[in-house]
Amino acid sequence: MKILFTNDDGIDSHITRELYETLSAEHEAYLIAPAKDKSGQGAAITLRTSVDVVKLEDKIYSVDGTPADCVFMGLMAIMDGLPDIIISGINKGANMGDDVIHSGTLGAAFTARKMKLPPLAVSIAGRSFENYQSSILATKLMLEYIEKNYSAVTHGGLVFNVNVPNLPFEEIEGFQLTKLGNRGIPLAPEFEESEGKISYKIGKSGSPDGDLSGTDFEAIRSNKISVTPLYWDMTNKDMVIGDLPSV
Repeated sequence: MKILFTNDDGIDSHITRELYETLSAEHEAYLIAPAKDKSGQGAAITLRTSVDVVKLEDKIYSVDGTPADCVFMGLMAIMDGLPDIIISGINKGANMGDDVIHSGTLGAAFTARKMKLPPLAVSIAGRSFENYQSSILATKLMLEYIEKNYSAVTHGGLVFNVNVPNLPFEEIEGFQLTKLGNRGIPLAPEFEESEGKISYKIGKSGSPDGDLSGTDFEAIRSNKISVTPLYWDMTNKDMVIGDLPSV
C-alpha cells in the first residue's frame, strides 16, 4: 500500500517519525509534514503566496505551510502517483467532540477524503504521551481493518477519527465505535498587556458536557480506543423550520 503520513505537530515530531518508520517497513510511505507546529489550523490552506518545500531525506519533506498544504503538495507535486490512504498524526493531545472543527490533524485528513481509502486521523487522548507506542499499534490495526473492509466505492468521503488512551496497550479495553461528544464553553483567553501592547492567548477547550453516552469522551473514560466515523458534508436539512423568506 502507498501511504502519505502528515501531522500538525510538525516534521520534528518523534512520534510521527516512529509511526512512519514502523509502517514504511511494510508499505511504500512518504512523510510530508509542516516545518513547525501548526496545531489548530483546521483545514486552512495557504493562498496567494508560495509555500516552501524542503526535501530532508528520501520520501521525507518539510512544508512551510499548514497540514492541509502538506496534503495538497504531496498529492499534486511531490509524490510519484497518488497514495492509497493518508494517515494524519499521531497528535499529542485528544481531538474529540468540538475539537474536530479546529484540529489541523482532522483538517489534513478531510483534505484527503477523496483518496482510494478513508483517511485516518490519530490522536493520543492524554496530558502526557509516554505510551505513544499504543497509538502506533492502534494505527496499524486500523489500517489493516480499513484495507480489508473499504474501497473508494464504499467509503464515499469517510474519515476515521481515532483517539487512543495514553495507556500501555495491554490495559486498553478494545476499540469502540463512537459519535462526537460535546464540550462546554472554552476558558476565557489569557490577557496580557506590556508597553501599551495588548495581546490574548486562546483559552483551553471546555470540559465534556451533556449526555456523553456513546461518545468519544465516554470511550476514553472507559479506557477504550474511540473510533468516530466522520463525513465532510455538514448539511443538516432536518433543522430548517418553516418557509424561507420570499424575495
